[in-house]
Amino acid sequence: FSLSPTPIANNYAEKADLDARKYPLELSQCTSCGHVQQRYVLDGLFEDYKYVTPKTVETYLKPMAKQLKEKYPKAKLVLEIGSNNGVFLDCLSEAGFQAVGIDPASTHPLGIKRYFSFAESMNFKARFDIIVANNVLAHIDDLKDVFKGMERLLSADGVIVFEVQYFPALVDSGAFDMIYHEHMSYHTLAPLARFLRSVGLVMTEHEFIPTHGGSIRVTAQKNGSACVVNERKIDWGLFRNKVEEVRKSVRDLTEGRKVVLLGAAAKVTTMIHHCGIADRILFACDDTPQKQFRYIPGTGIQIRPTTELGEHPALLGAWNYEKEWRQKFPNNEFINPFP
Repeated sequence: FSLSPTPIANNYAEKADLDARKYPLELSQCTSCGHVQQRYVLDGLFEDYKYVTPKTVETYLKPMAKQLKEKYPKAKLVLEIGSNNGVFLDCLSEAGFQAVGIDPASTHPLGIKRYFSFAESMNFKARFDIIVANNVLAHIDDLKDVFKGMERLLSADGVIVFEVQYFPALVDSGAFDMIYHEHMSYHTLAPLARFLRSVGLVMTEHEFIPTHGGSIRVTAQKNGSACVVNERKIDWGLFRNKVEEVRKSVRDLTEGRKVVLLGAAAKVTTMIHHCGIADRILFACDDTPQKQFRYIPGTGIQIRPTTELGEHPALLGAWNYEKEWRQKFPNNEFINPFP
């Protein structure tokens, strides 16, 4: 499955970079286990990583931390893989856990600024009651190495709880902009269950959650009864058709207009290049300081603070925050690629 080649989505240049190098954006599905992944893995994807977990997600993360405490009242030590700026670490601490995080982009006092791996797990003396990993496993090429490290650090009766985007939900919506080079894996339940068994873990629970257009929260343990997994095959023909429908819709909705891109998320790089709409966007708005006054990769679209949106029609780049955008800018026209 192929989309238009794009630059690396998180490489926000300091100057307009219309000639940025583009790389193939293609997915492959394993004919044996069914797992879907990027056909090409690039080096240096996270050397200049600008993503910062928005404070707004606390409304989702606080209840999750509370739910974990209620479900596992005896649990004390929690390790978060991919803790970023520590928003969830604060929620876990507030819920009564002793939490520590690890992330090469960590900026939090409870976070270790390194990549997690099996070798890195050797540096931990503690065994953890809960290991959490939210929306980070898609970014890891060698998943087996990471899960072996998690299995090693997990207490005998501990649990690993992780969230990943659910690929069948992405197919149903046609949300192709979630495909970019930093997202190496596209998860479905059956391949995940088989994979977990290969590293000495059992998928004991899974649930569907609405984040990022449709995700799954999976619980894995060293021992326990495997949960039942039922899911249909990926309909690649349907996906191609939906992607073309969205591409045509975005082009039609922006034709003959000048819009402002609201939310300079990594996924907008895929949207802009596959739809061919860079010349229709005046500028982008985003409140992440690390991105401001830089440029969307491969374009001349500058990123400015949201205070500069004015009355311009807004093409939603971070469409998963539409509710928050509408509350903040009630008088603007919004164009959501995936209404």
